[in-house]
Amino acid sequence: MMARECRARSGIAATIVALTLGAFVAIAAAPGTTAALASCPHATAQPHKTSLANLRKAMRCLVNNKRAQRGLGRLKNNTHLAGAAQQHTKVMLREDCFEHRCQGEPGLKKRMKRSGYLTGADKYYYAEDLGFDHTPRRMIKRLMNSKYNRRNILNGNFEDIGVGAGWGAPKEGKDDSKFETYTILFAWRRP
Repeated sequence: MMARECRARSGIAATIVALTLGAFVAIAAAPGTTAALASCPHATAQPHKTSLANLRKAMRCLVNNKRAQRGLGRLKNNTHLAGAAQQHTKVMLREDCFEHRCQGEPGLKKRMKRSGYLTGADKYYYAEDLGFDHTPRRMIKRLMNSKYNRRNILNGNFEDIGVGAGWGAPKEGKDDSKFETYTILFAWRRP
């Protein structure tokens, strides 16, 4: 009797393993899945080698790839968030200020309200990641190596994203020709 129970459990375990492997193979073999996860145009673009719009798209793509690799949903581009992120990036670069709040600028909460994203929302949550590096791919790697930034990127509650990008580094003494600066806003809202 004991041997049969073990075999039955072994058979069930083998079936579960086979089904799980089959699911992974089916996902990997789905048309375009691998390409969609691996390919982000302009992800390796160095400063001034593509447009800022392409850098923003590359960063959104890379963020969504990291989320997809962990079974999380894609974040939708939101123009309100993108506008607020772009404005903060400009301020950081102009002021050589690598902070969430630069001199003469409101804090994140006020910037979020001014963006229009929170209009009509009773419940909301948002976060901001900042960084600068030589390419979007290097930037996402740096962000993923920070537990705080990674937590925002992989937060399954977020639904929307806005990316700001600019040429240069928001720190005095850095060679601006070698860097791209990013502000990434993550958020969700409910009426």
